[in-house]
Amino acid sequence: MIPHPDFQRSTFPNLTWSDWRASNRFRPSHANVPVSVGSFSNFSSESIPKRPIRFLLSLHLWIAAVLFALVGSLGRAAENLPVPSAGRVSLSGEWKFTADYQNAGDAAQWFTPAYGDGVWDTVQVPHTWSHDPRFMGFIGAGWYRRKFTAPTVAEGEHVRLVFGAVFARARVWLNGQLLGSHDGGYTPFEFDLGAALKPGASNLIVVCADNRWDATTSPGARGTAQPPELVYAWWDDGGIIRDVELRVTPAIYISKQKVEAVPDLASGTATVRVRAWVRNTTGRSQRVRLTGELAREGEKLSLAPTTGENEIEIPANGDAVAELGFSLAATQVRLWSMDTPVLYQARTQVGGHAADSVNFGLRRFVVRGEQLLLNGHPIRLAGANWHASHPEWGQNQPAEGVIRDLQLMKEGGFVFQRLAHYPVSPVILDWADRHGMLLIAEASNTGWKANQLGSLQMQEKFRTAHREMVERDWNHASIVAWSVGNEFASDTPEGVRWVQDMGAFTRELDPTRLVTFVSNSVSKSTLKTAGDEGSAYADFVCLNTYGRTPRENAANIDRAHALHPGKPFIITEYGVRHDFVGDETERVDWFREMLAIIRARPFISGASVWSFNDYRSRYVGTNPNGWREWGLVAPDRTPRGSYHALRREHSGFVVREATFAAGTLTVRLESRTDFPVFPPADCELRVTFRDGQYRPLETKTIPIRIGAAMKISAPTGAGTFRAEIWRGNFPTGAFGPVEPAGVR
Repeated sequence: MIPHPDFQRSTFPNLTWSDWRASNRFRPSHANVPVSVGSFSNFSSESIPKRPIRFLLSLHLWIAAVLFALVGSLGRAAENLPVPSAGRVSLSGEWKFTADYQNAGDAAQWFTPAYGDGVWDTVQVPHTWSHDPRFMGFIGAGWYRRKFTAPTVAEGEHVRLVFGAVFARARVWLNGQLLGSHDGGYTPFEFDLGAALKPGASNLIVVCADNRWDATTSPGARGTAQPPELVYAWWDDGGIIRDVELRVTPAIYISKQKVEAVPDLASGTATVRVRAWVRNTTGRSQRVRLTGELAREGEKLSLAPTTGENEIEIPANGDAVAELGFSLAATQVRLWSMDTPVLYQARTQVGGHAADSVNFGLRRFVVRGEQLLLNGHPIRLAGANWHASHPEWGQNQPAEGVIRDLQLMKEGGFVFQRLAHYPVSPVILDWADRHGMLLIAEASNTGWKANQLGSLQMQEKFRTAHREMVERDWNHASIVAWSVGNEFASDTPEGVRWVQDMGAFTRELDPTRLVTFVSNSVSKSTLKTAGDEGSAYADFVCLNTYGRTPRENAANIDRAHALHPGKPFIITEYGVRHDFVGDETERVDWFREMLAIIRARPFISGASVWSFNDYRSRYVGTNPNGWREWGLVAPDRTPRGSYHALRREHSGFVVREATFAAGTLTVRLESRTDFPVFPPADCELRVTFRDGQYRPLETKTIPIRIGAAMKISAPTGAGTFRAEIWRGNFPTGAFGPVEPAGVR
């Protein structure tokens, strides 16, 4: 993930002094506070001579003139100073942009410094033109240009240009020189700049992004026979959709890191293996020493590596892998879980390069029979699919927008899901690590037919995108499995071979996680044996079911389970559209019937609603307003009735009693044993007492004791109450009075 500019060590990362003076972004917080200068700060009203008012006016004008001259001379001198060398230089922010409506950009050489972009529009990167009102709906090439002052580069330093993602294909030029291209719209890529960069001087980056698709792109078309095959179901958000930066490192630097953490649940200890890929950009082989340390929540642990190769030989202009092993005592181990997501940090250094600190968690996620276990505890959890779609943003995924979504999901009990059909923003994964969600990550193979699955070109494209996703995200504690595709032709020989081959490829990249895929074929009545469909080769079965009624979904689930007894199941997609029912009451009834079906089948470890939010689409059957209204929340994120109903069902508790009499509230809760089933955790009950007019009087908090009658004294004047269940610092359920015989 590209760090926030506030954490970059360059004081003025990509601005000249005149830029800095003009930018409100860098204005100190005290900019509007009067400042005393020099000895004038010691003046008092008594020390000012009793002269005419014009003396005071002259004095103020004289001070202002001195200050103006001083600031002006400082500014003129600083404009000629070279920008200092920096570890990171953010190139996000203001860029020039135009849509290439007539495919004129290459012929007109829009990539050259000589071309004038004065009439181009200004945009803020990360950016997608598909959600920009000026360009919404455009499909084709979009061009971006950005001038910047490069940092000075010391002898032996190496500079790379790093893109978080550009959708869907990108070509990149620096100062008119083509650096290269990238195919794949959701994953990071970079270029070594070498002699193309002009250190300490003005440079020009040009990016041509292209969001067109066909049957050879991913995402893309799946054929030409029918309109639904010509498009994919989510929006084609073209643009520079993630941050952009320069990275300045020594000539020998750590290019990537992988942390493999394995807790021993029996002994309470853990082992951690840290692998570092070290790159040598010099023209001769080098021998270097790798060092490292671990920390927990930022506090360094007192332990040294117990295994590993500290010194490695790196060939000229080549790479080598070094690793360090650590053994953690039981006193140093705190498991990562959904309600106590404790994070550790791995810090490595080679030569003069200290790599970014890597967050990771100590947790075990495994299959045991028909169960999925987190840290030894069986789980049966709810989730919701999500699309990067909002009236004001799309795949640029601004942090404040996606975090709001995640908070609503966590509070609603939607905590175990394959979020999307593509790699999501690192902001999402960081939040899920920190706040406790379980995610299945998926690269973009959706709906491919047998001929696409059998195509060597498509296989290579998928391997590249999948590798880029796995290597970017393999340290995230929240990711518990990798998916090798969604709703492809898994009931064909090509589909079965795909699951086998891409599953093996994935396990080579990361042997520490489970591998699966999402099937809409595993429930077909035409299947005779488990081996006729790819789910036989997945670690657990993921089923999408869209029966017309909950009863049809139950039949789909049971047919699939009959083929794969003894395997855990996740219902990765199920739902009913908001615009396909009479009202939300009908939809709530539908979901409650589905929950009864899920609760009656203990082999179901997870069930994810399609979908958390409405999303823009060109797909056949989209509402005339342009949105596919599958969401539990509206496009603007207003929760619908189905969200509130499912939130009540997802708390993990049954309220057996909540009675208020004689100034005392009595509450008795039981943990659900059907669905959802959470790992054990310390939870809180927060009760707000209200008077006869429902005005809040006082809020009291107590730890939840399962099965016990919890007594809470009410303040004077209390007439009623409202209680909330808090799990892992999130309110996940609420209730009022419940008679002892009632169940909620």
